[in-house]
Amino acid sequence: MNDCVTKLIIENIVRLFVLTMFFACEEDKQVTLQGIDKIPNAETQNFRLIYTDSTKVKTILESSLNRDFSNQKFPYTEFPHGLVLTLFDDQRHENIIQAKYAIYYLPTQLVELRDSVQLNTYDGKILKTSQLFWQAESEWVFTEKPFTYIDSLQGSITKGIGMDFDKKFSHLKAHKITGVIPIKE
Repeated sequence: MNDCVTKLIIENIVRLFVLTMFFACEEDKQVTLQGIDKIPNAETQNFRLIYTDSTKVKTILESSLNRDFSNQKFPYTEFPHGLVLTLFDDQRHENIIQAKYAIYYLPTQLVELRDSVQLNTYDGKILKTSQLFWQAESEWVFTEKPFTYIDSLQGSITKGIGMDFDKKFSHLKAHKITGVIPIKE
């Protein structure tokens, strides 16, 4: 083989090698960057957050773990081990919401509660479901999952699939329902 052909072959091999390394490095960078995307901006463990307004306690939020993903394209914060949320109205009535998992989507102000969700009101109303959404801006709560709604004051137990209501339970709309519902004559 002449020197020109040998030199051309070696140059092409070197180019191919460099090109292969370049793409391999780029691929590694992308994999690393994708892994970084899932790292939370902040993490809080075993906390109790008390929100007050005009020296009155309005909300107490308790959780064993909170992860803040506000560094994502669609920012959110999650409670992978659940939460207990105690809400107080102006008369200091205590309402409690519990769930084994929760996520709050910051741009839409939508809260999703999952796994053994239970809402207990001060006046004896209990709602149990596997998933519940709360839209903060409109203060509307809804689920499309099976639910059990107990009103101990009226003595009623309602079961069904899907319901929505305002935060005070004053406008309640149950979708497909069954159960014991007392009717005043």
